[in-house]
Amino acid sequence: MIDYKDPIPPVINFFSLRGVNVFGNTFPTNAKLPALLVRNSGGTDYTRIQLIYRADKDYEAMGGLIGAMNLLERYASSIAGLQVVWCEREANPMPDVDQDTQKPEAWCYMRLEHLEA
Repeated sequence: MIDYKDPIPPVINFFSLRGVNVFGNTFPTNAKLPALLVRNSGGTDYTRIQLIYRADKDYEAMGGLIGAMNLLERYASSIAGLQVVWCEREANPMPDVDQDTQKPEAWCYMRLEHLEA
């Protein structure tokens, strides 16, 4: 039996090693933009993660999110510390505005299937 493992730290490390300004679970109040947020959003026998990309302009937020989604889908099997079987987006990315900062952001859900889920 393989023990459950929090996938967020390995996913954050995956993006950090590729030069992405990334945070886990919440954006710090003084986060330098553009920035990516990775958080767990449920799932049973897999992990649903939410990616949120915040930037100063709406098109930068959407472009950054699409880049992060594509990177994760293509190279998820190389995430150190997780045994990833499959990764895919669950829906198209959605534009939004953060209510606290009024900054543009875009978000999506990703299905991350890994043996530690």
